[in-house]
Amino acid sequence: MLALRKRTALQAVRANRVHKRLLSNPASILEAGESVLRESSPSKKVSISLHAQDLWRHSRIPLAHASSWPSNLPDFPARPDLPKLYEPKDMPSEKVFPIPVAILHALAHIELGAIDNYWDTVVRFEPSPMNDSYTLPTDFYREFVDVACDECRHFDMVSTRLKELDTFYGALPAHRALLEHANNTRDSLAARLAVVPLVQEARGLDAGPRLVHKLKSIGDPISAEVVAQLVFEERGHVSSGIKWFKYLCDQIGKQPIPYFHELVRKFFLEGLPGPFNLEARLAAEMDEAWYIPLEMKKRHERNINEKAAEETCQVRNSTSDKVILIAGSVWPERTSSAAGVRTCDIIEMLQEEGWRVLCVSPSRLNDHTNRLIERGVECVQVDPNTDAFENVIKSSQLNIKAALFDRFIAEEMYGWQVAKLAPTAHRILDLQDLHFLRKLREHAVLKKKNDFRSTLESTIDVEPVMSTVLRELACIFRSNSTIYVSEFEKEMLVNRFGVSPNSLVAMDYVADASILNEPQLDFMDRKHVAFVGSFKHSPNVDGLHWMKDKLWPAIRSKLASDVELHIYGSYASAKDFQALSLASDNIRMMGFCENVHQTLSKYRVSVAPLRFGAGIKGKIIDSWMVGTPVVSTSVGAEGMHYGTNHWGGMVADTPEEFAESLATLYLDPVEWSKAHDAGTELCRSKYCRDTQKKALLSLLTEPIQENWIGRILC
Repeated sequence: MLALRKRTALQAVRANRVHKRLLSNPASILEAGESVLRESSPSKKVSISLHAQDLWRHSRIPLAHASSWPSNLPDFPARPDLPKLYEPKDMPSEKVFPIPVAILHALAHIELGAIDNYWDTVVRFEPSPMNDSYTLPTDFYREFVDVACDECRHFDMVSTRLKELDTFYGALPAHRALLEHANNTRDSLAARLAVVPLVQEARGLDAGPRLVHKLKSIGDPISAEVVAQLVFEERGHVSSGIKWFKYLCDQIGKQPIPYFHELVRKFFLEGLPGPFNLEARLAAEMDEAWYIPLEMKKRHERNINEKAAEETCQVRNSTSDKVILIAGSVWPERTSSAAGVRTCDIIEMLQEEGWRVLCVSPSRLNDHTNRLIERGVECVQVDPNTDAFENVIKSSQLNIKAALFDRFIAEEMYGWQVAKLAPTAHRILDLQDLHFLRKLREHAVLKKKNDFRSTLESTIDVEPVMSTVLRELACIFRSNSTIYVSEFEKEMLVNRFGVSPNSLVAMDYVADASILNEPQLDFMDRKHVAFVGSFKHSPNVDGLHWMKDKLWPAIRSKLASDVELHIYGSYASAKDFQALSLASDNIRMMGFCENVHQTLSKYRVSVAPLRFGAGIKGKIIDSWMVGTPVVSTSVGAEGMHYGTNHWGGMVADTPEEFAESLATLYLDPVEWSKAHDAGTELCRSKYCRDTQKKALLSLLTEPIQENWIGRILC
């Protein structure tokens, strides 16, 4: 017995020495990952992870340091004494704790589990297993090390907020479910990817908006912001899971979606609980086909029978002859995108003319719907894959004259039901932009590394995104009318894809006349360069990195040393701040922009350095509305009436041209004034509210044209 104690003590000493060495100098990523799994302290797990990531990024350690892959990994990762872990069914109630503390503690536990689960994925599954038929490239391991380290940052963010609330991770009980899921999938990489990123992480996307809303409603915006940031970044983790699950299926000869369903039904016998956050899942490259067939039957039935009582406002019975249904994957709102602003303007114009507006969406009711309801808009959460929509229409005896689908995804969800339940309604698709064109350009620039100027022709090869092309075109042909904003996109639809020009209606962004009429600062009272855009939008993120790496160095050489680039945007991650906030180069991340027009009005020039995208560019019109000239690319200027006699800035597609254009506007008051006046004139002429309202009302009052192709496709 004494010998056993001595041997155990000696092993502990050796293990401690190894651990100390690993903290400072792991021999490889695998050794660091194994150390994380055997380390019980959450803070040390984070330290080991981030240090190893930094070493690997700088090529100071390899993936593996031995010829064989680790074979003696722990069944479960080490855990601290606190929190005490329970089976999910035995979890004590958390109602005795403040709501923010309970939410954040649960999230900290999830993030810690994710750290271990992703490191376990890295070290457990070797590149070429003897008992399987796949091979994994180094990029697989690199991507999931990065994901594990994202989870480390998330754990730190939540832990810091818990400390600010005078508590800590471990103060509340927690469940064992995450550990069990990892253990149950330790023999199958496909199962691991299906269960961890594609189920666990995706369920976080579903719950996130509800948690953010809850925290805001109880007066804790700081915690709400932390949670919103985490949920947004988790989209990338789900996307990584989709990417590598598809890669693996290709290697082993499986169809991804059916195989995913097979695996999920094995580990989640009752299916997956809804409702699902369609917008967030789609942004993570996970469309409805992945998860809707897996929805729990009990929850599915509950949503049909109780949804109206629990989660929607009551739809009034009506005999009004001017009812329009507006359907979208998310609720219309003004804070996130130009498309959202435009839809809200459409709603206001319709109400001014006596139209009763009913909005439907699969998304939960939230602050945005509260604002819509205050303006007399009826909002109903409706699962498009149930009888709920039919129940709403029949029970309220709605006489729907028109249905407006906010982007093609909404038409896919609700168009067939409108055709069945309101066959005489005018079905209108509002493109906002050609989704497939934006995705195609993104593929060409980011994946194929093509010069973005090669994507500007309507003859561009669409094969890489053919499935999206066919889906979007089918929606256009099914609809009686389609609203577009870009003449380039109209010409592409008509000349290349055979869409009837008679079915296409132009309707632009609306410039707020009250803002246009406000006094504006002149040339000498403005300074610096601004960029405004959401970090949810991949063209913005790509454009900013291009700006930092290529454009800004060329621009700085032509301007005074004190001129700065100020970047505003919502949902910027810690990585974004680290990569883009460079004080030494006069680039400053300014965070979320509360009032875009007040902000832009202070700057001499704004930039829209877009290498891919489509449709309207709200950031350009917002700049023009306050008299700020814009330098953009041909992609940014497309659909923005470029080519007219005067444009509110300059267009440039190379670093040299961009720098020259920006310097001209920044330094020459005459050229600046010309661009200032041109932008204002475009807002008054092309983006005039009366013009857009006239186009909308004309569309709604004209007879519906025969659409035999649409009837066939319906």
